[in-house]
Amino acid sequence: MNSLVRQFFTVSEKDEMQYKEVLFLGENTNITWEEISKRAPDLIRGWFELSRISPLDRVEFTRDYWLDRLPYHPVAHPLFYEFFDQLDDVAVVLTRQNDEALAPELVYSLEDNSCFFRGKPPCSEEDLLEMKNEIGISLPRDYLAFNRIHSGFGKLSEMGILSVGEIGDAKRRILEMIIRSERHLKSGKNNGTRVDPGSLIPFYEAMGLSSFQCFYADWYPGSEMGNVYLSGIDYTISDTRSWADSLAFPTFMEWLAYYLEGMNVSP
Repeated sequence: MNSLVRQFFTVSEKDEMQYKEVLFLGENTNITWEEISKRAPDLIRGWFELSRISPLDRVEFTRDYWLDRLPYHPVAHPLFYEFFDQLDDVAVVLTRQNDEALAPELVYSLEDNSCFFRGKPPCSEEDLLEMKNEIGISLPRDYLAFNRIHSGFGKLSEMGILSVGEIGDAKRRILEMIIRSERHLKSGKNNGTRVDPGSLIPFYEAMGLSSFQCFYADWYPGSEMGNVYLSGIDYTISDTRSWADSLAFPTFMEWLAYYLEGMNVSP
């Protein structure tokens, strides 16, 4: 496991933002499922079993799980292989900030010590149905499949990919932001066409930029919605006519592969 992971999860009483307790489950082999499930009720039994095998086996098992659960995509799948080939571990980490229960996540550690990614537990089918009822539209199948792996996912300290429970609130914040600005949302720069902000469903938030990656209900480059970058700085979305250069993607899978490669969140 790379040193950035260790540094991030370091327990320090001097730093109030640090975790009060951190448990690397794979390094605590004496803990039983009965013991830890009481302290971490959101821990999945499969994640516990994952923590019982070697780091390299965890990487291989998790890679195969991703590729089995996600719909095949000829561009994205080879890039997922490349991503997992760069990992030295997929660790099960439990954390506690106050007096609440331990919260589980998977930590994807890059072997070159450059970065790591973090994923929260998957959502339930009830969570997906509740989200669909709230936003009133069916989202792409590949995105829904990913939420059955992780509902909430991010890089380093930022959990940029929203959990399904956060999407409704993020959509409302986008509408409020545009209303307060009294500016028209447009597609592309240089006097682009006007865009209905209600057609955007955010799934990723660029922290500190008031910007989002959103499914765009008025753009179907294939059988399902594509996704675009919404800039909260100039109130534009990606120009879908030149999507390769403006962070517009025909599928969630292509966006995800780009994100795992270390994308720059602003075009």
